[in-house]
Amino acid sequence: MKHRTFRTFTVLLIALGVASCRPPSLYMVEPAGPKEYKLGWEDGCDTGVSSVSAGIFKSAFGFRKRPEFLDNQLYNTGWNEGFGYCRFAMDDVNKGSIFK
Repeated sequence: MKHRTFRTFTVLLIALGVASCRPPSLYMVEPAGPKEYKLGWEDGCDTGVSSVSAGIFKSAFGFRKRPEFLDNQLYNTGWNEGFGYCRFAMDDVNKGSIFK
């Protein structure tokens, strides 16, 4: 009984770990620019991943846009570029992927 509970807990922990991160290929992209731009890029990327994904990635990511940066041009530019990049990068991940 203890082994079954431990195994179930381990599987759930691994599933949560996978669900809380982007595909590895998207972590290798490091946007250049000021801190506000990078923050916008990260939020836009997470939103882009969520917009074209289902299952694990859809539940892990959602729409992310920080209200305190609505008037910040650097943040908004980074958000738009991150959204576009990650949205279209997910096309390669979704083709034939188990994450569909």
